[in-house]
Amino acid sequence: MGNRWVRIEEKKSETEAGFAAGLPPLPSLEVVYRTDPAVLASVLPPPLTPPAEPRVHVRVTDIDLTFGDFHYKELVGYFAVDAVHDGVTGEYPLLIPIDLESAISISREKHGEPKKLAEIELTRDGDHVEGRISRNGVSFIEIVGDVTEILDVPGPYPATQWWYKFMPAVSGAGFDGDPLLVRYDQTRSPATVEKVEGKLVLRDEPTAPVIDLPVLETVSITYTTRSSTGRASVVGPVDPVAFEPFAYARYDH
Repeated sequence: MGNRWVRIEEKKSETEAGFAAGLPPLPSLEVVYRTDPAVLASVLPPPLTPPAEPRVHVRVTDIDLTFGDFHYKELVGYFAVDAVHDGVTGEYPLLIPIDLESAISISREKHGEPKKLAEIELTRDGDHVEGRISRNGVSFIEIVGDVTEILDVPGPYPATQWWYKFMPAVSGAGFDGDPLLVRYDQTRSPATVEKVEGKLVLRDEPTAPVIDLPVLETVSITYTTRSSTGRASVVGPVDPVAFEPFAYARYDH
């Protein structure tokens, strides 16, 4: 019997190779809304700066994949605001809820994705669609509506996300090493896009305070299937003193 505490890989697993090749079209229920520009600006850690338009992106995605004989299943949420760095407008996720515990640590430690365990639902019955994200008994994100129109499918388009990778200090104050700003560049390729008439409801949940970014105007609600490929890279270190107030909410529990 080998030493299971030590793992040496000569090649990528089927799962890792599958993700590296990009994701196939996945179903996703998505909302874009405008919020208070002052509130949005207040949640951005430096060096991110506010965008021209104060938009928030909310979505629930069902990832159901098979790599060879291996079946991979998870539901993932997403709550992000638009943010600018070095002239590039991207999405800064405040929260990435996920229902697969084993995916949390590697996402945080390797890339800096703000993932937290949650209960997530995405259902479609005919034209009726529903998505919910819950923590501590509270459905703090709820999207409910009906598909009303098939929309034109755009071609592949680029999208950028901003993440922060950091290690809290052993001493309990600050960080061990400087936090890093990570840039994730995607190419998103829609396969289908449908318009949804419905509503987004945000509720108060202390470990996921999405309600603090009020819905002032709904820009769009869509049900889409979309594939994507992406690559993460380190932009560079950020000021640890300036970033520290923003760290807790991303990794509290």
